[in-house]
Amino acid sequence: MKSSKFMNSVGIFGFGHTLAQSTFIPSPSGLEHVLSQRWPGASIDYKQTSICEVTPGVKAWSGYVSLPASVQNQVEHTRASFDVNLFFWYFESRHDAANAPTAIYLGGGPGYTSLDSMSGFPCNINNDSNSTTLNAFSWNNNVNMLYIDQPVGTSFSYATIQNGTLDVANRGPPVFTPLQNRSQLKTNATLMAVTLDPRPLETTQNTTAQAARTIWQFAQIWFQEFPKYKTTNKKISIWGTSYGGFWSTGFMSHFITQNKLVAANQHKNENATVLPLGILGIANGCIDTRVEAFGYPHLAYNNTYGIQVYNESMYNEVMQQVVAPKTGCYDAVDECRALAKEGDPHGYGNNETVNQACLFATEACFGKVLSPYMEVSNISSFDITYLNITSDATDYFNGFFNQRWVQEDLAVRVNFTGNDYSYQTALLAQTGNVMVGDISLLEHVLDNGVGVALVFGDRDYKCNWIGAENISLSMDYSAAASFRQAGYTDIQTNSSYKGGLVRQHGNVSFSRVFDAGHAVAAYQPQTVYEIFERSMFRKDIATGAQDVNDSFSTKGPLSSWATKNSVYSDSPENVCYTYVATDTCTDEQLGALANGTAVIVNFVVTTPAGTRLKHSSGERGTNGTVAGCSS
Repeated sequence: MKSSKFMNSVGIFGFGHTLAQSTFIPSPSGLEHVLSQRWPGASIDYKQTSICEVTPGVKAWSGYVSLPASVQNQVEHTRASFDVNLFFWYFESRHDAANAPTAIYLGGGPGYTSLDSMSGFPCNINNDSNSTTLNAFSWNNNVNMLYIDQPVGTSFSYATIQNGTLDVANRGPPVFTPLQNRSQLKTNATLMAVTLDPRPLETTQNTTAQAARTIWQFAQIWFQEFPKYKTTNKKISIWGTSYGGFWSTGFMSHFITQNKLVAANQHKNENATVLPLGILGIANGCIDTRVEAFGYPHLAYNNTYGIQVYNESMYNEVMQQVVAPKTGCYDAVDECRALAKEGDPHGYGNNETVNQACLFATEACFGKVLSPYMEVSNISSFDITYLNITSDATDYFNGFFNQRWVQEDLAVRVNFTGNDYSYQTALLAQTGNVMVGDISLLEHVLDNGVGVALVFGDRDYKCNWIGAENISLSMDYSAAASFRQAGYTDIQTNSSYKGGLVRQHGNVSFSRVFDAGHAVAAYQPQTVYEIFERSMFRKDIATGAQDVNDSFSTKGPLSSWATKNSVYSDSPENVCYTYVATDTCTDEQLGALANGTAVIVNFVVTTPAGTRLKHSSGERGTNGTVAGCSS
């Protein structure tokens, strides 16, 4: 199962591997310690923060919820063998925090931080990786925001701690080497001293079901016992991006199931409580690979930007890999799911018959359907108008969160790693669990009255809008027919700009956001902010002027395909960032880093210079190609 195609697709949902700066992390100070009364043995450590959110009078706290294995195992179907310390950062709303709803934000990856550039974060990290600018379009303007780094080992979260070095110069996952003593320590621009969680792969949560049980227990403790959570509005929404589409859908469905058990006095944990639920939001997130599969060849061959990544012959070849009997993506996923339902219904990830079938499906879908795009082009799979080493979502947060003064303010215990590669291995190359999550989880959410907002930038390939639109039209729930009959209308971002198109019925919407890649909020912060706000407060997505009831429907064409886009300018030059060198640097820049000749300023290689993808003025060639595309 470890063919080159498959391994090329392993890291499909994150923006690459990250490293930590040349300092070991001492024990933090200034933490408040709260022992859980509902789940004895669990605890919360936290402190008030002073960085990022600097609006006068607005408060934020960061910390850890610690769940010993013995506490985790009190949750039904949990078989934990290691302790969990999950990092959180809670930002009160800038307006009326005492009455604002709360939204949980989950990063993708799997194993990608939630403290990224895709989330409408309260601050933007400046290009010096050492300062911030307040974000006017932060999602905490009117909503209390809770960012959680999960699963354990992601970013600042950890199970165990060890000092060592991390080598990020190799092409592939960073290599962590434990240190026995400091005399062994030798570092350079790409070999960093770090304090990290060195857990072996065997202790990694390798299914969405396992992660869902942990986050449910986190939420039970945090929302009942965190002293600074004081809002009168107890509604909890969940928003996810990228692989977070799988996470957030699975988590919300699990929360609903647990709520029903608690409400019926059938829950096995007597201290469990109902968690009132708001909406589920997914921003360029993948949800069901089978339903989304045809979107990959479709977008690569024929998209609204007129960029033809591969020709008709390859399109037909890839489409055949989608539908081929037994070996194609559709049939392989069906077999994986049927076996998982029978042989691993609780998502333990330890049934080898199930795992092998799901790994076969992962290869069939990601190796043979998703990956050909990356094999034949140097165009980014996160943005079809950019080079594959270029992104509008800059990586400056990696350096920022490894500044000691930042770590001291957050009271963290490990270095910051934006992407834990072990989860990509666990969920995509060990269990194939990425194939198990399906649209039925989303339908379960909808049929239990939870609203859904699907928000997709139309320049992304990895979790693209064509596949996501098919998700929205394939959802089978009580109001599905009315949703499908709703038409597309403009999203009025402000008085002078229309940021996309939306189909909406009741509190369910699908938005296509113009000129935005995978990190949709980084490309179009105001448009995504308006969609977020309108969704959270049950307004119409198009204007935000109407309160939405169950009969509300947008009017317009049933397809948005007639609305084409232009590529107005060349892609930006790649920013060769040493924290993610293998994903952001040219071969020449990587060579200069290796031989010590690179000029580095604030983690950015300034010499040798980078490159960019050049476009024509946006005129279409034949078959929808962009004339004059080069690098």
